[in-house]
Amino acid sequence: MPTAPASAPPVLPGYFGQPGRYDEAVAPDRTLRPAWAQFLKTLGPDPVAALRAAGDHARRAIVEQDVSLNIYSGEGSAAAAWPLDAVPLLLDAADWSALTAGLRQRAQLFNALLKDLYGPQRLLRAGALPAALAMANPHYLRACAELGRSRQPFLHLYAADIARSPDGRWWVIQDRLDAPSGLGYALQNRLIVRQALPAAFGQTPVRRLYQFSRDLRTSLDRLHARSDSPRLVLLSPGPANESYYEHTYLARHLGCPLVEGGDLLARDHQVYLRTVGGLRKVDVILRRIDSDFCDPLELDPRSLLGVPGLVHAAHAGRVALSNQLGGRALETTALLSFLAPLCRRVLEQDLLLPNAATWWGGQPEALAYILDNLHGLVLKPTFGGQPARYGAVLSAAERGALADRIRAQPSAWCGQERVLLGTTPAWDPAADALRPAPFVTRVYLAWHEGDYHVMPGGLTRFNPSGEDASVTLQGGSISKDTWVLAPEAQTDAPGLHQVLSAPASAQRHGAATPSRLADNLYWLGRYLERTGQLSRLLEKLDPLLRDEITALDPRVAADAARLLLTLQDAPAPARAGLDELVALARRTAADRRQPGGLVSNLLRLSRNLDLAKIRLPPEAWEIARLLRPLGAEGASPLPAAIREHLVTLDGIVSETLIHDTGWRFLEIGRRLERAAHVLHLLRGLLGAAPDVPGPSEFRLQSCLHLADSLFTYRANFHGAIHPGGVLAWLVAEPENPRGLRYQADRLGEHLAALPDELAPRPVEQLRTAAFRLVSAARLFECESENPGPTRLIAFADEQLALLADLNARLARIYFAHSDTDPTGA
Repeated sequence: MPTAPASAPPVLPGYFGQPGRYDEAVAPDRTLRPAWAQFLKTLGPDPVAALRAAGDHARRAIVEQDVSLNIYSGEGSAAAAWPLDAVPLLLDAADWSALTAGLRQRAQLFNALLKDLYGPQRLLRAGALPAALAMANPHYLRACAELGRSRQPFLHLYAADIARSPDGRWWVIQDRLDAPSGLGYALQNRLIVRQALPAAFGQTPVRRLYQFSRDLRTSLDRLHARSDSPRLVLLSPGPANESYYEHTYLARHLGCPLVEGGDLLARDHQVYLRTVGGLRKVDVILRRIDSDFCDPLELDPRSLLGVPGLVHAAHAGRVALSNQLGGRALETTALLSFLAPLCRRVLEQDLLLPNAATWWGGQPEALAYILDNLHGLVLKPTFGGQPARYGAVLSAAERGALADRIRAQPSAWCGQERVLLGTTPAWDPAADALRPAPFVTRVYLAWHEGDYHVMPGGLTRFNPSGEDASVTLQGGSISKDTWVLAPEAQTDAPGLHQVLSAPASAQRHGAATPSRLADNLYWLGRYLERTGQLSRLLEKLDPLLRDEITALDPRVAADAARLLLTLQDAPAPARAGLDELVALARRTAADRRQPGGLVSNLLRLSRNLDLAKIRLPPEAWEIARLLRPLGAEGASPLPAAIREHLVTLDGIVSETLIHDTGWRFLEIGRRLERAAHVLHLLRGLLGAAPDVPGPSEFRLQSCLHLADSLFTYRANFHGAIHPGGVLAWLVAEPENPRGLRYQADRLGEHLAALPDELAPRPVEQLRTAAFRLVSAARLFECESENPGPTRLIAFADEQLALLADLNARLARIYFAHSDTDPTGA
């Protein structure tokens, strides 16, 4: 533990910097640095209480907005709440100005190096860049050679992990050249911290992020010079990726579809997006997949994430990529030992922003230095694949074994000077105080109008344990917002009042809804309705059992319990008693392994909410967060709580979603599920007593009750319950929102509005099948006579088969694209 000096700043009681490290808040003479002195004044008379409240607000906001990070465990991943400290990192204007110049130079240098490496390769021929670092690098993609000859920047987005050295200078720890992550989290952090510290943010001259976000979208559009209204997509590895929330957030922020490799098709050197209206040309791809996995045809054949043929499309210039494929080849730590001379050779400038001193074992003199100084260096594999080794913490025997490995393969290792990271105040909830924490900040740059623009902020991370050997979010580190201070307060963002150009009409065409999104919305509608039905039935089971008429007609309650088992795809024992059936239905509902059970459907609903998150408002994300624990391992399902959340979610979806093609697929899923529910009720309750001349009033009333139609029926039929009226209300009445005819009519309306250009004949057959459902409901003779259990069962089975056929046709046409008509005839 560091020894506390005799005095400390009174506004930071107990806060002491760590020996040998630069501290952002406290100078060596124990005085507060100006930025922190001003910041603490904005917190009011009790800064500690203000920071404690800000931390509480930030944690609530993260939970309410369902901000998450997937933590890898074995072969899977699980969502965890996003780790955020509400205390920002403060960087003053002079500091930032010098840092910005160095970062821009660094981005220009790496862009030039990559264009040369994947272009004329002059540096390789001249020996300025060792071939052993480039051509032997497993991340050098030979299939991407010549991509550097394009006029567009190779490196559109660049990120650098930076840290303070003990003397206060900034050093680059790692350059991110391939698919830099974290930008969306940095933007999200700003929103949360700004709300957690409103007075401090308002009174501090913090540089805004708006202009960078706007310029980023503009620069992405301009990457494709051949299109006046380019279509941009964000390519993600999928929901299991650690940063999937960020991909969703960034896609929403930029206003572009979030896609996976299976959503895209490369054909004739062009990339297309699979939509419900057919293939739509893609002009720009903002990728979040590592280059190696982007094309299983030309790159890593094991990849299930990429797009076969993407490399050919990139070579043809038909699609622009941010970033171009192959950037990871220059992310090797060993390159840092050559960066200063390369900068002088390529840019004719001295390197402004240094990196930690690095020695590559492929050079004899550097190898000798590494072996002589193992005890004080960080040893890293040249091309990654293994964790770094810290010589200072290795035993003599371990250092000897490592030295032998380095001698055996000297070019596979590099040594790097260990620089103690600078510290910044971080809130320690356990101590209820600020503590110094070693930190790393990732800063982002984007190419715009011929130069690199730096985002005035960044994603700062620190390890709460105080260690700086591993500052990773997967390893338990915590993030911070980064406040870059302007010379004076900013009241508006530059260009805020500029008139934006009108959006291209093609981007809003209903037929442009991506097929995967339509599929997710369709099943969201189905699982939303199915989960709601099961929770309502379970909730209504207790009142049904307590009804005094149950004693007179116990078969109704038993049939209701059997129906509940049927709806959960569980067999009902033929000779089981009522109590056994009810207990089995409840156990099935709580069993995560039962595919049709309530909890299983709830888990599928939660998953679909995550998959469709890009189209749902933040209020729906909050409901997803509330639903998740109800389906957790060991949790007992609470039908009332589930139903309450689903009613709220239903209202949010119905009232806030744009009524476009995507919404229609959600509604089709909902209507199919509701129609099937009515048919199962008819079959399970009114068709369950073949030995009885007619259904009892109690059975009819129970059927209406479980169909959520009892109140509306009584209001229209003045309380008189008879078979013909009940069947008419549940089957043929077009104004009963829970009846079969109403669902059939809505299905017909939505199917008629879906695009048919992709497969005219199959779509017409789909609409014809839906009309058959309408006709069956209209022609069902139930007013004049009681059709009897046998007829009811046959009718229900016919319509259930028709609904299954509708589902299959819909999937083949719009989701799988297997029922297409290329001729358009």
